Amino acid sequence: MSSLMTSSKPAFIKTRWGDIPELTHANYNEWKDNMILILSAMGAYTIISGDDPKLQPLDFDHDDNYDHWKDEKAEASSMIRLSCTPEVRCIVKGMRNPHEMWNTIETSLDSTRSYIGRQDILRQFRSCQHKVDKPLNTYFTTLGNYCT
Repeated sequence: MSSLMTSSKPAFIKTRWGDIPELTHANYNEWKDNMILILSAMGAYTIISGDDPKLQPLDFDHDDNYDHWKDEKAEASSMIRLSCTPEVRCIVKGMRNPHEMWNTIETSLDSTRSYIGRQDILRQFRSCQHKVDKPLNTYFTTLGNYCT
């Protein structure tokens, strides 16, 4: 069975859709990209992103898919929690809602959202200089990486 993603580190969780790397304080962006692909393949990403209409108060008594939705929600929650190192897991301790877990992890670990992370990106941007022996388009591509 082939994976959607490969990583230099061993996967913490192997799924039929791909491998989920263990989330540390240093690999949030890689983890997030892999999790989005896998949760989308599972059909559970809308639960995480908050775009799922089932998050709105509805009358579930007449919804045949409610049990399936609860299973997807529980699986998404467990994938998020179990893919975290113990140090990161404490960030979502006691949480059961995968949407809340996702947002809490993003707020805590996404370096582009923290002041220190933004300052580091700015420092890297300012230190980026064109090298005479490299093509100019390589320099512009490098600069563009800091704008995304």
